[in-house]
Amino acid sequence: MKIIYWGTYDSAYPRNLTVIAGLRENGAEVTECHEPLWSGTSDKLSRARSGWFAPGLLLRWLAAYVKLSLRFLFSPKPDYMFVGYSGHFDMFPAALLARLRGVPVVFDAFLSLYEAFVLDRPAIKPGSLKARLLFLVDKYSCRLADLALLDTDAHIEYFCSAFGLPREKFLRSFVGTTRLPPPAPAPASETFTVLYSGRYIPLHGVEYILRAAALLKDREDIIFRFDGAGEGLPAARALAAQLGLKRAEFVNSSTQEEISAAIAAAHVCLGVFGSTDKAARVIPNKVFEALALARPLITGGSPAAAELLTDGADCLLVPMASPEGIAGAVARLKDDPALRARLGGAGRELFERRASSRVLGAGILEALRNI
Repeated sequence: MKIIYWGTYDSAYPRNLTVIAGLRENGAEVTECHEPLWSGTSDKLSRARSGWFAPGLLLRWLAAYVKLSLRFLFSPKPDYMFVGYSGHFDMFPAALLARLRGVPVVFDAFLSLYEAFVLDRPAIKPGSLKARLLFLVDKYSCRLADLALLDTDAHIEYFCSAFGLPREKFLRSFVGTTRLPPPAPAPASETFTVLYSGRYIPLHGVEYILRAAALLKDREDIIFRFDGAGEGLPAARALAAQLGLKRAEFVNSSTQEEISAAIAAAHVCLGVFGSTDKAARVIPNKVFEALALARPLITGGSPAAAELLTDGADCLLVPMASPEGIAGAVARLKDDPALRARLGGAGRELFERRASSRVLGAGILEALRNI
């Protein structure tokens, strides 16, 4: 099976790396047809706040689509065209090009731009022209696809309800991860390390993690490590100072190898706990990283989490937006090494069975054959 992976997608983003690796691991011939447009999430956020229609950006956009179109039209005809994340705007020229060559087009929607920029973050004002535009882009980018991928059934239900799209348009494909390293051994450090890693986005619920740390600040044998950088980091540092947290560290692992090493060195890894609707619909990459490395996991008991995880069997699930729940689970795991070992091993087995890139790639290819 020959697939052209097409668009202005972020070529370093874990979702794209996992999908491409999974397709190739299952025998697909994947050719990347890529032109960079965004330098990352911060660039997209900045553009969302200031405007996408600056002359310089429009010229870059047009130039990228001209190059991508010519490369696609003059390349050997593939079996499928695959638009990578984030390719919501890419879907409009992609659908036209795919129709011209009689090729089915698959879109990894992954998330809703409208929800991400209007509802989850205060980047764009609800009801504004930009907000209405993003709503229409979400709706019609998926409608134009022969198949659209989303990461959870909860996300699929949202798209069907919010944008009036049919369920059969979508395939659930977990985020997963490309890496399947050996399970990490128990950390050698005697100081019990609880790890948050991420970009401090609203759905992660960093505030609730910090308040959980405050509930445990008299436990000198427990340290909370916050690893990453992003839009919410200054507010997190300010709240940590306000709460008087002396055993909260802020670091920033700059490479994937450093992130994996930080996860392996932690006694417990944390998932998402936010109070937003989006937080209840996602299972982020860091959850899969923790499972793959056999690290005990604590995350919010959301509808999305219930699609993969089982409380007490392969993780500990706590109420969303609950510092008390997080603190209680941390203390429980601190005092029960046997439980930590059991959850870590079961999490690794779950990952291998349901969320490795090979498993996810096989599911996508099966769905492609049924288009």
